[in-house]
Amino acid sequence: MLEIALTGNRYSGKTKVSKVFNGIYIPVFDADTVMKFILNYRPDFDDAIKANVGTFVFSHGFLDPKSFITDSLFDRTIDVIEYDLFQAYERFKNKYYKSTYVIFESSILFERGWDSKFDKVISVFAPKEERVYRCKMDTDRRVDEIWTLFDKEMSELSKNNKSDYVIHNYDTGPDLLTQVNNIDLQITNYSFEKVN
Repeated sequence: MLEIALTGNRYSGKTKVSKVFNGIYIPVFDADTVMKFILNYRPDFDDAIKANVGTFVFSHGFLDPKSFITDSLFDRTIDVIEYDLFQAYERFKNKYYKSTYVIFESSILFERGWDSKFDKVISVFAPKEERVYRCKMDTDRRVDEIWTLFDKEMSELSKNNKSDYVIHNYDTGPDLLTQVNNIDLQITNYSFEKVN
């Protein structure tokens, strides 16, 4: 089984692309959702997070995203749960062991250095202006707040350059299903070549 990672910046459309892969029967592990579950609904991690980061990150028993004002605070929090995240991923892989490949979807793949764990990486790309517009339509954030938030991310072009495949997900871009089918074919051929 090949292990493929899928990443992209906020509002690039990772979830949309994952659904397209699901539609062609490729299992997708949503690492971001699993991390949120572990962080907010696994009280056995609370003490370790408090010891590693501090109690101020908690609000009414839940982690407060606004508390993570620096990347190092966020990284130290993920350090606490990383092992359990990848244990969950191992269980996921075991469930789909007959698949040619599985996809690990994560918005912080390159930031955490996880890309080295995978055979291939897919980046979902949308221009920053379009992502800002999507975020504005989806939230009550001010545009200047969104730009400030997005400016802290690794650039889209850096992620594209580090990836094996890039999916263009914007209004004037190529058809999404066609792009996914093309990548699926390339990954399947790559898997066949590795076996033979």
